[in-house]
Amino acid sequence: MPLHPLIVHFPIALLLLATIIELISLKYRGQLNMTGTILLVVGVVTGIISYMTGDSAERFAEMHFGEVEGLIHQHEQMALTSIILFGSAAVIKLYTHFSAKFKKELLIVVLILSVFGSGFLAYTGHLGGRIVYENNKIIATQGE
Repeated sequence: MPLHPLIVHFPIALLLLATIIELISLKYRGQLNMTGTILLVVGVVTGIISYMTGDSAERFAEMHFGEVEGLIHQHEQMALTSIILFGSAAVIKLYTHFSAKFKKELLIVVLILSVFGSGFLAYTGHLGGRIVYENNKIIATQGE
């Protein structure tokens, strides 16, 4: 059994929560600023780890589920896009802690990147679910 399905839920939860915190922090700027940064950074790190464990999950899926290569490739591309969007948001957010220059504008950019990243992340999860659950139905019906 590959490690990917066990790890993948950490970045999903952390990055979606980071996006929510970034939205809330528009009103309560000071109290949640560091929380959003920590969630973004840890979410991106776990996202990279999850992405790196995807190769073993891909081999497992191709061995057990049959013809899923196209769906896996699309899942992989969406995951990479999510990591790039959230990674960019995390870098910009870290920058705002060390420089006050354009801080308000940069925090808006972080929010926009996080919202778009959340959309890509949700679709990535949807594709991952299709890979696993649609193909498990096929295997289950073949075993009957």
